[in-house]
Amino acid sequence: MTLGEYIRALVTTLQECDARAYERLCHVVGTRRAFIQLDAQSVYVRMHHGILEVEDAGRERLPVEGKGSIDSATVLALLRGDLEVFEAILDDRLVVHGDLVQINRMFQAIEILLDVAPRCPAMQQLSKGFVEEALSWQLAPAVSRVNWYPFAVNPAELALLARYGLLAQFQ
Repeated sequence: MTLGEYIRALVTTLQECDARAYERLCHVVGTRRAFIQLDAQSVYVRMHHGILEVEDAGRERLPVEGKGSIDSATVLALLRGDLEVFEAILDDRLVVHGDLVQINRMFQAIEILLDVAPRCPAMQQLSKGFVEEALSWQLAPAVSRVNWYPFAVNPAELALLARYGLLAQFQ
């Protein structure tokens, strides 16, 4: 399945599984155009009167409000739950460009899809198909997790870990 076919299938399945979530997606995305790249494939996507339009990127560069790129290994890690979206961003595995409002809209669209997926068997089947296809390409190495701390580690925390013999596990 190509990137464009997969995106079409995701959005169509979202509409069939949860009409209200689809309406939220249409509202969040509006008529904005985004450029999406997965590995070597890239497409332009936008909603027009509630209908998804997907165009192969080709050579023509269309104006966009946002751009996003990711690789299959990272998608698989996200689907497996091995990696969180914020970790993928911090590790430069998920790269987005645009002004802050447009980036927020792109992430809202992703969150709408991720929110519905656990309740929608058809979306789970799409995910399973993507995983099987990507694994056949051998593009799914394990993604190591990076622990990001928004603040410095407190010396008291280190002392507590050392007291219980846990500190060596993290060094």
